[in-house]
Amino acid sequence: MTVAALLCVAARLHAQAPRVVEDWSEQPAAGRLPAKWSFYAREPNLTYPPAIVVNDGRRALWLKTERYSVRLARAIDLDVQHAPTLTWEWKAVTLPEQGDIRGEISDQVARIVLFFPPRYRPRMLGYVWDTRAPVGTETHTQQMMLERWLVVVRSGPAEVGQWIRESRNVERDYARLFGQAPPALMGVGVESHSEDARHASEVFIGPITLSR
Repeated sequence: MTVAALLCVAARLHAQAPRVVEDWSEQPAAGRLPAKWSFYAREPNLTYPPAIVVNDGRRALWLKTERYSVRLARAIDLDVQHAPTLTWEWKAVTLPEQGDIRGEISDQVARIVLFFPPRYRPRMLGYVWDTRAPVGTETHTQQMMLERWLVVVRSGPAEVGQWIRESRNVERDYARLFGQAPPALMGVGVESHSEDARHASEVFIGPITLSR
C-alpha cells in the first residue's frame, strides 16, 4: 500500500472516530464543576453540588436535586452533518414523581440538550428521560430567547438503577423538527429537574460522544 493510500485510510478512520464531547475524566475540587462546564439559565441554591464520581466502574457526572433544577452546558464547535450520531449513557436513580413533559410539571430526571445558532435566540434539541410521558413524545416551545424541541427517548421506572446506552441521529432529528439542515453545533448541556412540584431527581450521566 502506498503512502498516499495509507494517509487516505488514516483520514477516513479519523473522520469515523467518535468525537468525545465529555468523558468526565477531569477530577475538579469538591464543589467545583469541570473546567469547560458552567451553569446556564439561573444557578440554583444547591443542596447537592454536581460531582464527578465513579459508579459501577464508570466515570460519570452525578446530579441530584430536591425542588430545584440543575442546568449545565459547555461550548463546542462541531458540524453534526459530519458527526450526526449522538451517543450517551445514563443511569436514573430517582425519577421526579409527578414529572410529565406534556403538562405544567415538566420535570425530568435527565435531559441531554444540544444548542444551535443563532446565538441571540438559540435553537435547542433535547433528549429526555420522562417519568410519565411515553417514549416518542415530542414537545415544542417558542420563547423570546429560545426555540426548543424535547424528545422523550426513555420513560418510566422500569430501568431505574440500570446503566442505559442511548443513540440518536441528530442531523435527522433536527431536520425533521426544525424543517432544515442543522447548522454547526455550538453547545452541549445536561440537566436534571425537580422544581415544579414537591419531588426530587437523581441521575448519573456517563460519556457523551458524536460520531458518524
